[in-house]
Amino acid sequence: FCGWRRGMADMIKQLDEYVEKGSELWLFNMVPAKERAVLLKDKGNKEELELENLKICNVVGNPVIRRDLNYVRAVDDGGKETGQAITLDQFNSILILADAVAIENGANMMSCDSRSLSSLLIIQDIQKKLYEERKKLGEQDIQLPCSPISEILDSRTKSLLAVANCKGYIMSNQIISSVIAQVSEEKDINIVLREILTADGSETYIRSVSRFVDLKKESEMSFWDISLRARQLREVVIGFKPENMDYKQAAHLIINPP
Repeated sequence: FCGWRRGMADMIKQLDEYVEKGSELWLFNMVPAKERAVLLKDKGNKEELELENLKICNVVGNPVIRRDLNYVRAVDDGGKETGQAITLDQFNSILILADAVAIENGANMMSCDSRSLSSLLIIQDIQKKLYEERKKLGEQDIQLPCSPISEILDSRTKSLLAVANCKGYIMSNQIISSVIAQVSEEKDINIVLREILTADGSETYIRSVSRFVDLKKESEMSFWDISLRARQLREVVIGFKPENMDYKQAAHLIINPP
């Protein structure tokens, strides 16, 4: 997580339910390490985090300063370096948050979005250079760096995302307002949203077609027939990935085909 925002404890707790045991969550922001434990407990309004799968690594730095991002070093609760370090091309995912520190200092939504986009551009540039350096050194099995995802507060910023080559973003205020609008119109929709947006209950998976079709006996089957078989397993099929494409190439899976 690059940045700090309210509800950080809830985000961490929810993420802990999704990831594998031993996963690391690096918190990169300007909040002093010794103050984070108090903020995570919301000044006593929340219980202390009890994580089963995540290990938290604290990093103190400015997300819009390149020298802080070039080499990420973990610190302990007192702010001293632990010796643990990582580069941006080694992360599986990076989420840039709308920085609450900037908001508390008087920044508006557009200013926060500007900081988020600045962080995004710097991170992408660092990742690109690290990847090119590894290729020049002849390292084997080099994987492309992950694409950072940025939180955007103001809908007017959306037009700038294409210029910044942002492949993923979260319009958090728009999502929240949409959820509130739906629940206000029909309170029972809250049950559906809770089912979809929490670690428990229904989730989206990419299944092998062999789960629904006996490939040794059946070579052709319509999408409707596969949907009926999925219903027998209490599942809902919403799309498919073309056979001749791998998961990286299938950036846009075919959803709800005719």
